[in-house]
Amino acid sequence: MKNEGNKKFIGFDMDGVIIDHTVSKLKLAEKFGFKLKPEEAHSEIIDTIIKDPILREIKNILYHDPKFYKSSPLMHGAKDGLELIKKQKLPFVLISRRRDPKIAIKTLKFHGLWPNIFNSKNAFFVLEPEDKNVKAKEIGVTHYIDDETGVLEKLVDVKNKFLFDNFNVFKNNKNYSRLKSWEELLKLII
Repeated sequence: MKNEGNKKFIGFDMDGVIIDHTVSKLKLAEKFGFKLKPEEAHSEIIDTIIKDPILREIKNILYHDPKFYKSSPLMHGAKDGLELIKKQKLPFVLISRRRDPKIAIKTLKFHGLWPNIFNSKNAFFVLEPEDKNVKAKEIGVTHYIDDETGVLEKLVDVKNKFLFDNFNVFKNNKNYSRLKSWEELLKLII
């Protein structure tokens, strides 16, 4: 899949934008002795509270344990939003840093998003934030939605960047627009 011409081409991160791991992270953190508030489960915040090796173990269970892929729901409005984007014939892709694409695909299948929304033609799995930029530039992504400010900073070749901040914990930034919900996201990109 590649952008043809000067059209809007949307890129999505998976975890924290499409999949909501808040409750799963809270339960896992508690299992390891940490009582967190929902907003503290955000990737960039939990990293400041829980350190390795415990944090690495939590992330390993959350993202790589095949028994765990059913534990996190979709973000409210994500499935309907993706279906609307598809219906509007706006081109879109998934660019995720999931290190185990097989588990990511199982997760998407479980939620009814594979293969009717995402499939082998519009889903890409990369290792580093910089790799997201390489893939986005290669295929011509013009709009990208991620839940991590650090990733958005690496997307130097994407013109329109959006931070999915459903707990409203980050400050405004001139380099991206903040979004609190899929409803708000759809108003901006459709």
